[in-house]
Amino acid sequence: MDMSLNINGDFNTDGFGRPYEIDGTDEILQKIYISLSGRRGKFIYDRELGGELYKTELTDGYAEELLEAAAREAVQDIAGAEICGVRIRHSVAYAYAEIDGKMYEIELRRG
Repeated sequence: MDMSLNINGDFNTDGFGRPYEIDGTDEILQKIYISLSGRRGKFIYDRELGGELYKTELTDGYAEELLEAAAREAVQDIAGAEICGVRIRHSVAYAYAEIDGKMYEIELRRG
């Protein structure tokens, strides 16, 4: 189990203001998001956490292929996670992850 985090990296809280735990698919999705959005080497407690997706320009002719390869590398150590593709629509990159036979869309970043 992991603590639920919001987009800013702060704990999500319940109605009483207490942080809460997540597990299962929610935990895997959170791990994927952290791995795809974080820059490798920037997290002091785990220098291998994160990826290098930020290095790819979304306007590059091969951006989807480059981002997909970087996304696969970033999540390779997350059990139960598989990146199935990356698409760029309206200057926003999205990764598609399969978890337990279901597909999830994860926004990577805006151009």
